Amino acid sequence: MTLLAASLQRFGEAFKVRIGETTTTRFIAVAATTGGRLGVFHHHMLPGAAGASPHYHTKIAESFYILSGEVSVHDGTAWRTARTGDFLHVPENAVHGFRNDSDAPAEMLIIFTPAESREGFFTGLGELLADGNTPTRAELTALMEKYDQFEVDEP
Repeated sequence: MTLLAASLQRFGEAFKVRIGETTTTRFIAVAATTGGRLGVFHHHMLPGAAGASPHYHTKIAESFYILSGEVSVHDGTAWRTARTGDFLHVPENAVHGFRNDSDAPAEMLIIFTPAESREGFFTGLGELLADGNTPTRAELTALMEKYDQFEVDEP
């Protein structure tokens, strides 16, 4: 049996991407450091941050753990308010979304299994929204589909 080494990621040293004017995401654990098994991202949203409209993934499960504040989460049927300590698990092919409708900042962990290099999606989104840019629908759709994300009309 070959023993593997553990990997410590310090929060302050994690790569951080700014998404528009309202959100930052830190890459705590990515595919390269977990053998593709797990992705963990720290997501900080200012009041009114748009987040993600209802969508699904075909290859990955996604979970949300609310660290602080309130996050509106779509559970496939309706928007619900998740508060500090709440957890939402979304299996593959299940519709979900999130946003910050509150008047206070919110923080959550977003967990992907398997990792599927989701950091590429958040980095790409940050690039599309940099410097106040407004990407086209085609640009957003191409980015989403490249990273196994498919939008749906709200159920």
